[in-house]
Amino acid sequence: MGVTVVWGTVPGMRPDPFSVHLRFLPPLGRSSAIHPDRTRRRVLVWASTFPTKVQPLHGVFVKERAVAMAQLERYDLKVVSPTPYFPPIKAFPRWYALSQIPKSETIDSLEVLRPRYPMLPKIGGYFHAGLMDLGVRSRVARMHKATPFELIDSHFVYPDGVAAVMSAQRLGLPVILTARGEDMLRFPDLPKVGDAIRWALPKATRLIALSEELAERMVANGADRSRVTVISNGVDIGKHRWLPRDEARRLVGLPIDRKIVVGLGTLQPRKGFPMMVEALKQVRDRIPDAMLVIVGGSHRSGSDDTEQIHKTIDAMGLRDHVVLAGPQLPADVHKWLSAGDLFALMSWGEGSPNALMEAFACGLPAVSTAVGSVPQLLANPGLGLVMAERSATAAATAMIEAFQRPWDRAAIHEFARSQSWQSVAERVATVFEQALEETRS
Repeated sequence: MGVTVVWGTVPGMRPDPFSVHLRFLPPLGRSSAIHPDRTRRRVLVWASTFPTKVQPLHGVFVKERAVAMAQLERYDLKVVSPTPYFPPIKAFPRWYALSQIPKSETIDSLEVLRPRYPMLPKIGGYFHAGLMDLGVRSRVARMHKATPFELIDSHFVYPDGVAAVMSAQRLGLPVILTARGEDMLRFPDLPKVGDAIRWALPKATRLIALSEELAERMVANGADRSRVTVISNGVDIGKHRWLPRDEARRLVGLPIDRKIVVGLGTLQPRKGFPMMVEALKQVRDRIPDAMLVIVGGSHRSGSDDTEQIHKTIDAMGLRDHVVLAGPQLPADVHKWLSAGDLFALMSWGEGSPNALMEAFACGLPAVSTAVGSVPQLLANPGLGLVMAERSATAAATAMIEAFQRPWDRAAIHEFARSQSWQSVAERVATVFEQALEETRS
């Protein structure tokens, strides 16, 4: 029997003239429809944040977990990566890239399908999950009918997680939602978006949070704590190889005789790079040879802080002491990290910062704000320091102290080795099996 859901009348939501009306179709069959001699469980990975050949850095952390799960040889994974439709108009360079993303491709041996969905300018974010579902539902239903899935594994609670729950209810499948950052730190406070999140969380079979902070936010928004498992991101030691510092500096063209702080990430306001520049000004009063290297480029969507970073560099008179390295290929990031003396993370919100784990893999100690999984990681005093507060002065104080400490870079590297994606995959597999067992029972 069908269930009707009207977007805008999810519990706690008022009717809205812009509502997207959705109708759940009758279930197409549960996991009992799976051929009984299948040895690998078929899993649909639902992730709009996923690398493409056009944008190879977009959602690398999601791809790494999926690849590690596939390598367990217990699951057959297929990735659906919903992509907003945009016509190929070069006059809009920020969005033109979306039109160039292939509708299907293979990324690290994973088959990735990218069905398009409509996205409304300005107001589309409030209805993002519903619009995603409208564009993807028929493709997912056909895939399931051809070769049934047993589980949906969705990344980011909004919009993907909400849309994935809609599909899971139609198909009669268990669904796992992974909270990764802004989806639980900021989105629950937004009108309509928060109501959709609070509708979806109790309906998920199991939930994964990248940090205790995210787990608490999930529970505060309707999740059952007994269904939430905290599993942070891992790191690929093979890709983030630790190089001798001076060798790395020669490879990337940095001076051998300077004290170097490295920041890594997309140039979004929440990453705090202007504050990092302000902190460098204060650090240089005590350590005159200190300099800052920022590795990263503009984000695919959302606001960009590049102009503000340049303004802050000029205002602080640091043009000769800050290097903006731009976006780097994943194969080259380890060179820049290995070249540093210290890694800095100034974000106001994170889940499990990938950049921090990559820095550890390169033997780099860290100074960071107390966000996401950072407090748990930096409880180990051999890995770095947590700032007393999120301010340029607190950052400068922590950087100066870190520069004055002796660090065992080999021990930091070994810690990262223990946090591999393979170990993450084993923990995620336990959650998969819990969801599958619950559905069978």
